[in-house]
Amino acid sequence: MPVLPPKPEPIAPPSGFRVGAASAGVKDPAERGRRDDIMLLVADVPVVAAGVFTQNEVRAACVAQSEAILKHDPAGVRALVANSGNANCLSGKEEEDWTRRMREAAAQALGLGPEQVLAASTGVIGEPFPIARVAAAIPEAAASLGHSPAHWQRAAEAIRTTDTHAKWACEERENFRIMGIAKGSGMIHPRMATMLAFVATDLALPQAMLARLLRRAVAESFHTISVDGDTSTNDCVIAFAHAAKAPPSRKTLQAFARALQAVCMRLARQIVLDGEGASRCMEIAITGARTKRQARKVAEAIATSPLVKTALAGADPNWGRILAAAGKAQAGIARARLSLWMEDVRVVEGGVRAAGYREEQGAEIFARPFFRVRLDLGLGRATAKMLTTDLSYDYVRINAEYRT
Repeated sequence: MPVLPPKPEPIAPPSGFRVGAASAGVKDPAERGRRDDIMLLVADVPVVAAGVFTQNEVRAACVAQSEAILKHDPAGVRALVANSGNANCLSGKEEEDWTRRMREAAAQALGLGPEQVLAASTGVIGEPFPIARVAAAIPEAAASLGHSPAHWQRAAEAIRTTDTHAKWACEERENFRIMGIAKGSGMIHPRMATMLAFVATDLALPQAMLARLLRRAVAESFHTISVDGDTSTNDCVIAFAHAAKAPPSRKTLQAFARALQAVCMRLARQIVLDGEGASRCMEIAITGARTKRQARKVAEAIATSPLVKTALAGADPNWGRILAAAGKAQAGIARARLSLWMEDVRVVEGGVRAAGYREEQGAEIFARPFFRVRLDLGLGRATAKMLTTDLSYDYVRINAEYRT
């Protein structure tokens, strides 16, 4: 079961966009008609697009092709086609062609050129891609296009893999709306993860500005979560905005930047709380670092430590593992300056166990489904945060049975 499954937010779709979904039986032809696994996002007005893509050096064709399209003509993009159930990665010499044919099928169904359509895939790596079933289902997705909250929810459902629930978030202001949907549960780590996120807004923006704001929002959201330390071959966050040659007012732009980051952070939080097999989630705050880089390096070392994560699974407040993981980062910390808190309980002071700390205090905190720890390095003023989950028996089971 996910940790504290979030209550679905009300949906306020932005104007000028439609979404649709269909069932192709991508992973298994027997599933055709049982669950949606194809989605389309279509702009009805001129838009600009921007993306942030996985840094994994083994990249799927959909990542390479979408990134190339955005570099060539980000103002010409009008649609996105995505599938779950098959990553179409490491699938042979046909991989590039299969991605191209999926984009072409979407373009034909929507009356667009293939160069106007981005692609995203998620699912099993290394399996032949069922392009015939995918291409046959895309017109059905096009026929289902709509802009209602129900359409967006159906699109969010269509990109799920091991997710236990669909994920969406939105923000509404006086002069714009932002809508985002995402998938992700395992292979979650900074530098993207096994996740897809698609965001649309009816605020008119220049493309360069959208790209800059998206990178900033991703850095403080999707790049601050970790479930298992693995990053995938197919990750992407793609944003669409109504096109503009000049930026909006400074006040509107600042409001949009905050709203975009809020949407991305809520989507990222939903992903980590739905971590595969997760029963607990811990927020790690690093304070007192010399630099942001140092703080992030220490936070990441703690968030990905198998010993920390298994202690979390067992509700064992083994604070020594937290400090050992911090030292493993080799980030230039000083043991004698370290202080650690679990929620508001001081556990470590000056690099040793705090005089007033009692084990039962830590045990009560570690038994909670969600809690915070803070490690102060005593070196400066820089900070960083990460969200991580425990490493449970169910995580092993889910991934051991992933292809069966």
